[in-house]
Amino acid sequence: MIATRSPVQARRVLLLVDVFSDFRFEDGPALADALVRVAPAMASLITTCRKRGEPVVYCNDNFQRWRDSWRGVLAYTGREGLPASLHLLEVLYPANDDVVLLKSRHSAFYHTQLVPLLEHLGAKELCIAGAATDACVMCTAIDAHVRGYRVTIARDAVASATKERQARALLQMADSLGLRLERADTWLSAETA
Repeated sequence: MIATRSPVQARRVLLLVDVFSDFRFEDGPALADALVRVAPAMASLITTCRKRGEPVVYCNDNFQRWRDSWRGVLAYTGREGLPASLHLLEVLYPANDDVVLLKSRHSAFYHTQLVPLLEHLGAKELCIAGAATDACVMCTAIDAHVRGYRVTIARDAVASATKERQARALLQMADSLGLRLERADTWLSAETA
């Protein structure tokens, strides 16, 4: 018989979506600027969750770098990206106890190990932060919602290339899906699910 660790039940998990990028695409510089502006709120979420022992999970685009590990992908973003890429790596780099999953499409759930990871952790509630609010964050939030997770979007820790796209995406997630939109510090101060 193989011994397995029992998952801790009713865990809250911080899910960071695409916080590292080369930003070398249309609207990339605008998204980089927006992500740098919300980086302090993300850093606060990360620091507090780590102190509490709440899992921090990064789900990042692999930039079609199929042979790279996550460290290789992050090194690529710092080497080939805009100056914002290096800043985000310095401020938000994963710790040894964090989990990093690479993804190739918009949703962090699509063909990744996120579902079995969340099951192992006994996750019930996800707080999602990252970029872009109107693309990968929204797709990930929808997939989390349909899987029955309690989903909170840290509205001051997500970014889009424009204020209009940001507002439209947040409104859509709140009105159509009933997802919670909270400031990072509000989610951190809330009781666990």
